[in-house]
Amino acid sequence: MRRIPHRGRTAIATTLTMLTMLGAGACSGAAEQAELPEPAPEQAELPEPAPEQAAMLEPDVLRAGESEPVEDPYYPEMSNPEVDVLHYLLALDWDGDQLTGETTVTFRATEDTDSVRLDLSSALEAGQVSLDGEAIEHEQADDGIALETGALSPSDTHTLVIPYAGTPEATPAPSARPDMTEGLGWNVDEDGSVYTFQEPYGAFTWYPVNDHPSDQALYDAAITTYDGTVGVFNGTLEASARSGDATTNTWHLDAPAASYLVTIAIGPYTEHMHATSGGMEISYWTRPEDEALLPLLKHDSNVAFEWAEEHIGDYPFSSLGFVVVGGSSAMETQTMITVSRGAVERADAVVLHELSHQWFGNSVTPRDWKAMWLNEGWAMYLQQWFETDTGRSKYAGGIENWRSYDVAARRSSGPPGDFDPDSFGDVNVYLGPALMLDRIRQRLGDATFERIVKTWFAEHEGETVDRQVFTSWLNRETGVNFTRLIATWLDSERTPR
Repeated sequence: MRRIPHRGRTAIATTLTMLTMLGAGACSGAAEQAELPEPAPEQAELPEPAPEQAAMLEPDVLRAGESEPVEDPYYPEMSNPEVDVLHYLLALDWDGDQLTGETTVTFRATEDTDSVRLDLSSALEAGQVSLDGEAIEHEQADDGIALETGALSPSDTHTLVIPYAGTPEATPAPSARPDMTEGLGWNVDEDGSVYTFQEPYGAFTWYPVNDHPSDQALYDAAITTYDGTVGVFNGTLEASARSGDATTNTWHLDAPAASYLVTIAIGPYTEHMHATSGGMEISYWTRPEDEALLPLLKHDSNVAFEWAEEHIGDYPFSSLGFVVVGGSSAMETQTMITVSRGAVERADAVVLHELSHQWFGNSVTPRDWKAMWLNEGWAMYLQQWFETDTGRSKYAGGIENWRSYDVAARRSSGPPGDFDPDSFGDVNVYLGPALMLDRIRQRLGDATFERIVKTWFAEHEGETVDRQVFTSWLNRETGVNFTRLIATWLDSERTPR
């Protein structure tokens, strides 16, 4: 077992104290909780917990984290359908070389079982694991941790506490995309800053997790960093405390999220606030070298946000932010969109694309990766619609360009509804489904299609969906049988006419 260094132990204890004070650790009665250490005198005084924070793990709140996990048809090794995680409590300490963590997992079994498995990188060594306060046996292998729980039934909720430590390593992506060559999950930039991109998986490189979109969960996190760096996460920043050269930022995400939509960034970040024309407060986290991008990012996000609310519906979450990181990509991480410098500089349509995923992908989430087209097809179509509305490109020209690219993409990576698992995220899952939506719009007419966009989201907000759900709903909602058209566009080896 890897020894957890003294600094990490101290920081984790402080972190857990903070989370408990904020109400994130209230999964059992106060009389049953272990006595927590008093904060050191030099620590900053923490705010009193808000009532909603104190009730975070009450049964009616946890119910929001209930899912119906499935085994993934493409990446079954990264799906554990026997466990439904309701809430993750992450206490993380990063010293620039080693990550020391403790994850508290509130979960239910989906079937009668005497063991469960979570995904956890073999680069991270787990310490003594407990279930409902009792030590249990575990075994790590093949980027997973198998836990001998004893008899579990679906009617009960349980709590795992998993301490671990190690130097995180990115995992290879099942893709040849240039922006995935650095690997998925935990990445360290040249300046020592940390960032993550983890679609279709990669969260397991830094915490134990059921790393599959069908298992959405609530999150609280406290991130301890050193030497002027801070930790950025999803949701809202609830508290920030300094002790010596350490800073602990405590975050709360109040809507369930799939693990691929979770983000962490660590570096010399500063938060900047800006309100959209409609009054939505957006936070922007930048390092000093990226602050020059702020005017552009604020402008683009304001325009994109107002357009998206008009054409899709009210923004589905309680907070929104952007964190500018290293790498060469952008990712629709829930409520805290992760963008690289290059992505911001390329086009404002990139911001709209990632923002639209907050509706299509994050709030309405694919049940498995075979349904990825439901994310990317909608986002791609909305991007072209936005570019047309704002005079950035011609609609017909954009559609024609898509056709030429889709022909080659289907040949190299397969049809969008049955793509090659080793070609994850190729343009076939973006362009073919977007072309399909164009055909549906032509059939229905503009007014009906625009109503469909809003209604599809409104009626499936907070759900996981797949092709069957979408097809049945569209046929019923429009009175038109689109089953054959959808199957043709999603399953054909060649681009349909």
